Amino acid sequence: MLIGPIRPTEGIQHLMEQLTSKERIELALAGQPVDRPAFCPFLAYVWEFFPQDVQQAGQLAFHHDTGADPLWRGAPCVVESHTPGLTCRQYREDNLDVLEFCTPVGAIRQGYLASETGNTAFIIEHPLKTEEDFKVQLWIEEHTEYRFNPQGMRDHLACNGCEGLSLGMLIPRSKSAYQNMIEHLVGTEELNYALIDYPQTVEALWHAMVENDLKAVELSLDADYQYYITWEDSSTQNYSPAQYDRYIGAEIRQWCDLINGSGKHYVQHACGHVKDLVVRMRDSGVYAVESMSPSPTGNLELCDARALVGNTLGIIGGIEPVHFLDLSMEALKPYVKQCLVDGAAGPFVLANSDSCPPGVTVEKFKLVADIVKGAQ
Repeated sequence: MLIGPIRPTEGIQHLMEQLTSKERIELALAGQPVDRPAFCPFLAYVWEFFPQDVQQAGQLAFHHDTGADPLWRGAPCVVESHTPGLTCRQYREDNLDVLEFCTPVGAIRQGYLASETGNTAFIIEHPLKTEEDFKVQLWIEEHTEYRFNPQGMRDHLACNGCEGLSLGMLIPRSKSAYQNMIEHLVGTEELNYALIDYPQTVEALWHAMVENDLKAVELSLDADYQYYITWEDSSTQNYSPAQYDRYIGAEIRQWCDLINGSGKHYVQHACGHVKDLVVRMRDSGVYAVESMSPSPTGNLELCDARALVGNTLGIIGGIEPVHFLDLSMEALKPYVKQCLVDGAAGPFVLANSDSCPPGVTVEKFKLVADIVKGAQ
């Protein structure tokens, strides 16, 4: 199998010169010959810090101007969820933004703390604190309904998504049931305590959440997307490999059975420590890992990832966010070139891994695109 940039014959050269960004990304992810490596910037967080004229022109124009390939991560989900009998109340309490969810069997609340410098907010009060809270959430899951609504997808495909490759959000929850518990419902430490203190209650909720996710996956397969993603945030910083197998890998394997059976593909967002997970991901049917990163954000160099999975798993990423921010323009050149070398031994799309720190300039994105095109 030929991987990465090639020197095709004259006849193939003509065809290669006609590749669109979508074709280039798809071929790169399939480990097929391409005219040049695909470079797909991840613009989360940094976008709001770009100059106003760049923001006003829009993200598709940004890709055109830099010479990058648009990869739309998390394009609109086609599945909507609704829970009759559930009401939500939002209010301010001291320095917290609070969301309260009220049901006929009780109420739960979660609190967010805003970060001005990071342009985001963090959950510092998870909603599930007691066994009774888990039962309230179970009621929510048991009464949640799903429906197919493709309008957001259609709007996206008629706008930014008319070029490049769209990775549709697979389920409304945006991540697996257990990962959702860790990040949004319970927290890492408290979830482990809960599994010891009242395991049957936790397991009952997890099973209900997985069942709902599978309903959503089945509906999602009617979308015009060929590729799907979730914000899985895979990382052994939050759970052990054994917990991944028991709760996350088991669910994702069921997703992939459905997705792969329909001739489509699942891409897993993995922005943390995945050294002990990438083989597990591949074996569960994951097509590609998105946002794989070396230290300090992640713990896996591209060359080491290739040693683990060879050319059997697509990789999107390689440029570590801290290095992208801190390296000078001159130092960035050899760094990016080495990423291209390390990634070329298998299906690979170059990207800055995960969200991008504010402070990375438009000029740095242009430089990476120029390197990929062989101009630097």
